[in-house]
Amino acid sequence: MADMTSSRNEDARETGIVAAMQTAADLLSVLGGYLAVACTVALTFLVLVEVVVAMLARVIPGMPASIHIGWEYSGYLMGASFLLGTGMTLRAGLQIRVEMLMRAGKDRFAQQFEAVSSLIGAGVSVFLAVSMVNLALRTWRFGEVSQDSLTPLWIPQAVLALGATILALQMVARVFTCFAGHSVNKPSLGASTAIE
Repeated sequence: MADMTSSRNEDARETGIVAAMQTAADLLSVLGGYLAVACTVALTFLVLVEVVVAMLARVIPGMPASIHIGWEYSGYLMGASFLLGTGMTLRAGLQIRVEMLMRAGKDRFAQQFEAVSSLIGAGVSVFLAVSMVNLALRTWRFGEVSQDSLTPLWIPQAVLALGATILALQMVARVFTCFAGHSVNKPSLGASTAIE
């Protein structure tokens, strides 16, 4: 209970442009998290329908053994679920990290290592987001479609680009939050606890 009170007090003290930017990134990350949940639910439903169709195909002669778009859309939903949830996972502090360097100095250099890793992460995630947006725009301009279902490929690519953009915004906000001396993790956004 004391941890929650100190966390709320810390959140209340964080004001200014950095806090506003972090709040905006948090809101987008939560939206991405909800979209990731929707994609996971849709993926689960698609897999269950695929299993039922395969079972019925054994009993009903002439029935196809799978859904025509099953594998294709499973891939789209899996990628969307992964990327849309990364921003919230990062902010909640639930990402997988190697903390040997952080713990080696008994937290003496934790802030510096956090700043360097956040800068590197921001660079990589911004590059990924820009690349994904460019890919979706190029695919849209050329009107490319998938071979199996004739789905316009810019649609799933745009969802992936959205997830990559949310992650990039969260990483950039993390850099500024780190340099402002504020807490970079907000465990209250997590859907579970970190695995130790």
